[in-house]
Amino acid sequence: MHTGETADTRSRGGIRFESDHSIVYNCFNCGFVTGHKPGQHLGYKFRKFLKWLGADENTIRRLVIEAIRIRDVVGPEDSETPEPQAEVNFKIRELPAEAVSFSEWRSFLSLADDDYQVPAELSAAVKYVTDRRIDLDRYEFYWTPERSYNLHHRIIIPCYWRNQVIGYTARAWDPDIKPKYHSHYESGYVFNVDQQRSDSKFVIVVEGPFDAMAIDGVAVLGSECSEQQADVIDALGREVIVVPDADRAGAKLVDAALEYGWTVSYPVWQSSYKDVSEAVRNCGKLFVLKSILDARETGRLKIELLKKKLYAR
Repeated sequence: MHTGETADTRSRGGIRFESDHSIVYNCFNCGFVTGHKPGQHLGYKFRKFLKWLGADENTIRRLVIEAIRIRDVVGPEDSETPEPQAEVNFKIRELPAEAVSFSEWRSFLSLADDDYQVPAELSAAVKYVTDRRIDLDRYEFYWTPERSYNLHHRIIIPCYWRNQVIGYTARAWDPDIKPKYHSHYESGYVFNVDQQRSDSKFVIVVEGPFDAMAIDGVAVLGSECSEQQADVIDALGREVIVVPDADRAGAKLVDAALEYGWTVSYPVWQSSYKDVSEAVRNCGKLFVLKSILDARETGRLKIELLKKKLYAR
């Protein structure tokens, strides 16, 4: 009994071995479901299942490394099916009142009279996003004149789940406005999952939404990662590469990566730039992506040593 349910007295857990050498476990008492297929990353839920069965930490760590080795020799067509997951859903939520996308504003302004005055806050919002070097053809942003929570001084970033808006996070461009983000979405959400390509070999996990959009990764929207967020990320069925921020709060994301058995990357630019978004603005997207891939580490000891070095500054 591990998930808070009452003890099952009818042995309703089932283990199924498939002809493709995959394994699936399903508890019909609490709904816990997990599995593994050769060629996939050893997901957090499956590692947790192994621990419950009595496997020690060293054995599980060796299996994580072995799974990575096998993945490199198994063809992608043989490992497309992700680890089974419990159903995750988020409530549909509205964007703030009068929120209009940048593209809609652009269309409106192209038809407006020459003497129409563009709201100064809208101009500031567009400039902020442009300076961040975000692909406006790939990502949509909104602005509203609504003044509650200083929304008229924020860029509204919609949060999508299965192509539906389930909330938003609004980033203030004025450093004097606190808090920096005003958000409205359910806990457990992972930003930008909908934008991940089905044929990608890895997913990059960062803290903030602008970091994620800068390199087409996903964001846990903070420095901590919950078990539900880990389930959502592992469900993508690929190598997970965590890139923490270079401030002290980033250490929490490294700890989460160690807990979930993910790869951690300490790119060369972390000595100069605080996060992915800042690095992309100064060095370019392709350089930042390559440096992340070149610097990834899988060994727990090496990750811990580099963590101490990064946050000792």
